[in-house]
Amino acid sequence: MPPVETRTVTELLEEATMSDPGTIAPDASLPDVEGWDSMGMVMFISLVTERYGVELSAHDIRECTTAEAMASRVSELVGG
Repeated sequence: MPPVETRTVTELLEEATMSDPGTIAPDASLPDVEGWDSMGMVMFISLVTERYGVELSAHDIRECTTAEAMASRVSELVGG
């Protein structure tokens, strides 16, 4: 299992929201990110599941409002 790094989670967020690479800062407010809508969230959940083998819940998505927080949650789910 690859380690959960904020940069990697940020890259997955950029892919899910179809953002240009490097445009989402680790501390950016996800609700303010263009493309962080229901489709972007579903795509992100899918990408995380594919990469790390864990599934984020709707609660996780609502509670984690930055890439840093999301990386921390994924890390908890992975067990690291």
